[in-house]
Amino acid sequence: MAIDTKNWTKFGQTANAYFYQIDESTLGVVPFEGSTDDEATATASVQTQLDYLRPKKQKAGIVIFMDNITQQTTGARNVYHDLPDPAYQVCFALVGGTAFGRAVGSFFLGLSKPRVPTQMFATLEQALAWSHAQVKNS
Repeated sequence: MAIDTKNWTKFGQTANAYFYQIDESTLGVVPFEGSTDDEATATASVQTQLDYLRPKKQKAGIVIFMDNITQQTTGARNVYHDLPDPAYQVCFALVGGTAFGRAVGSFFLGLSKPRVPTQMFATLEQALAWSHAQVKNS
């Protein structure tokens, strides 16, 4: 799945992903192709989001593109369960445009859901619609 980020504002990067402001209420996480997600990268991801949102006192939905992730460890799933701050990270919308991306996302959801609403989507448009509704109702 090609992810068109040209109209998004890049605000961060970790060892395995780029971070963008997609619109006023949505952040995007675009993992590097072939990346793995472990406890350290998951912690850096959640912290990068919070470091961006907290100073602005801004809530956002987080859209995460799953297709580039080849492996996610139990440590990563534990971080996503425990570390997000629902006061700022309202929801996680996982986008999987390929069968493998959807499988990674479904595996994640089946084992350890984060403490904020989390759902899997086939397209960015579906993820944005749901994320915007979550933020509006938060």
